[in-house]
Amino acid sequence: MAAWLALSAAVAVLDQATKVWVMDSLAFGEHVEITNFFDLVLVFNPGAAFSFLADHSGWQRWFFVALAVVISGWLLVLLRRHQSERLLPLA
Repeated sequence: MAAWLALSAAVAVLDQATKVWVMDSLAFGEHVEITNFFDLVLVFNPGAAFSFLADHSGWQRWFFVALAVVISGWLLVLLRRHQSERLLPLA
């Protein structure tokens, strides 16, 4: 389980590092073409998926943080209970 936690931590650090890089490198709305079908654009989404709940007063951030913490804890419990399973960590 420690290897999976290390991998998860590495992915989280990489995710945050790329966000910092984009924030430092691009201006709002700027396009950087990677290929003819893929480009990077700096935009901000104040809500969840497709700006869901974006027009509310800010409580949604803490709701989604709490939801993520609960789900992450539940997944850790599942991983600990089923340590002999080889495919569960991949799911």
